[in-house]
Amino acid sequence: MMRRWTFAQRVGAGVSACMLAGLLLFATLLSVVHGLFTHEEVSRLALRQALLAGSVGLAGVGALGLVLRHLLAPLHARHEHSEQRLGLLMEAVTDYALCFLDSRGRVTAWNAGAQRLTGWAAEDVAGSALERLHPEDAVAAGLPRAQLERARREGRLLSEGWRVRRDGTRFWAETLLTALSDSRGRLRGFAEVTRDITERRRMERAQALFAEAGRVLQPLSGAREVGEALTRLCVPEVADACILFLPSADGRVRPQAVACADDQAASRLWEPLLRCPDADEVGPCHVVCTGRGELLSEVDAEHLPCALEGSAHGELLRVLGVTSSLTVPLAVGSRVLGALCLLSTGARRYGEVDRAFMEELAARAALALDNARLLTEAQGALELIGVAAHDLGNPLASLQLRVRRLRLLEVTAHEPRLREGLVGVEGEARRMGRLLHNLLDLSSLSAGPMTLDREQMDLAALTREVAERHAEQATAAGCALTVRVQHEDTTGSWDRLRLDRVLTNLVNNALKFGHGHPVEITVHADVSHARVTVKDAGLGIAPGDQQRLFHRFERVHGDGHPPGTGLGLYIVHQLVHAHGGSIHVRSRIGEGAEFTVELPRALQGRVHIPLQATA
Repeated sequence: MMRRWTFAQRVGAGVSACMLAGLLLFATLLSVVHGLFTHEEVSRLALRQALLAGSVGLAGVGALGLVLRHLLAPLHARHEHSEQRLGLLMEAVTDYALCFLDSRGRVTAWNAGAQRLTGWAAEDVAGSALERLHPEDAVAAGLPRAQLERARREGRLLSEGWRVRRDGTRFWAETLLTALSDSRGRLRGFAEVTRDITERRRMERAQALFAEAGRVLQPLSGAREVGEALTRLCVPEVADACILFLPSADGRVRPQAVACADDQAASRLWEPLLRCPDADEVGPCHVVCTGRGELLSEVDAEHLPCALEGSAHGELLRVLGVTSSLTVPLAVGSRVLGALCLLSTGARRYGEVDRAFMEELAARAALALDNARLLTEAQGALELIGVAAHDLGNPLASLQLRVRRLRLLEVTAHEPRLREGLVGVEGEARRMGRLLHNLLDLSSLSAGPMTLDREQMDLAALTREVAERHAEQATAAGCALTVRVQHEDTTGSWDRLRLDRVLTNLVNNALKFGHGHPVEITVHADVSHARVTVKDAGLGIAPGDQQRLFHRFERVHGDGHPPGTGLGLYIVHQLVHAHGGSIHVRSRIGEGAEFTVELPRALQGRVHIPLQATA
């Protein structure tokens, strides 16, 4: 298939043909003139004919030349206009660096945007390679040449990476390198468009760091764990070394967690860190006292500011050879919990954007620290509750036993008022015992992941045992308590003590809110699961209240109904969930409630299952 010629190629071919014809005619005239002088026998007629033919030929060549000149003039004007527009475009674009390279990668054109972005003028880079814009490690690795070769092979290359300005500072650049080829596919050079996306990359990194901070810091439950995670998060992403300072019991600000990218530098920083700074000393202590961050964009370790001379923080900067530092407070409201110190020992320089970014991160870390403190205090309170409930359990059990013995004595049979009083005391003692058991369970559940002591047991036998224990309570409440077992094999691997608590709470609730109505317990099983259903015909539960039944401290029945703490069903839900099971309720107002516990039978042995929150 023939390739079509462009207009310029056609004009070029015409000019070449005219020049060739002119040379031939001119040679013919010279030959005739030479023959005229060397051969006198040539007739004058032949001479006139030759001169006429040559003159006509030269006139035709001249006319064709004028025509070609007329045709080439607009083409030349368009070329000049195109070059002017390209020059104006390159000079007008200042947000992007535009440059043209020859086939060997040397600069042939350089716009004002490139000068503004890099600091080099056009005369500084004309004829030189662009390798001076790349970091030394990239040049040593052959990255610039590799990018040119890839652009030549693929036509264009979009890439990101560090670039170096004339003053030695770095910026993160996005570069589009395009290969320029002629109509025959021969490489003529390259066009490169570069823009500074340092701030965009900083924001992307900030968002990623915030997301990582939320993922790492929230699950932690101790101040030390939060501090170590925070410093590891900052190194080497935003600092070469990071130190978290927290106030100690004596009021002095001391390092709590340290992370350093260089192991040798880490061994040098401990000596200045162990010095206790004064309260008014510049550095982390001053940040904790005032709640205001401190930024040192440029630090000369050999010539520190006067405020840092002789200080512990100044010694730290000198020992590490710090070039830039940033210290931000960890504050929750008006309370300052500590200070986070970032140190740079390389080309990184901190600015106001870094300060704003790190203050936001420090605020999130401060919340995590405060939450860890509150959780520690709450766990201490729960441990105290657990110890107190455990210690109260033994005398309460002894009291219940003594009251039961008194009630069974013959003397009480002849004293109805005494017997009635003992029955009331025994009922209140049982109620107090349930409350203590609930507090013990709450303390255990709040302590963290639950370990179940599983054993092979019969669920039906445990259900009958719980029902027998509540026989007297059911009689006192006017409830007919029955147990139905619909399957012979109801064995499984469960924690007997925890399931006893589940059944006890469910039966107590049924007797409390189903007062005067029958209560039925049904046990049934299949190949994979066992189920226990406790059904009463009492007050019933509204559909809206059923959604919050299993929340901590939630009570769905108001005044005029038997009192409760709102812990029983919450504990039931957590214990069942720890077994890998589920609990459901079906109820309508005035028609009673039906609670169904479903437990898997497959798990064996001692299993460690994390506690999960209620929905």
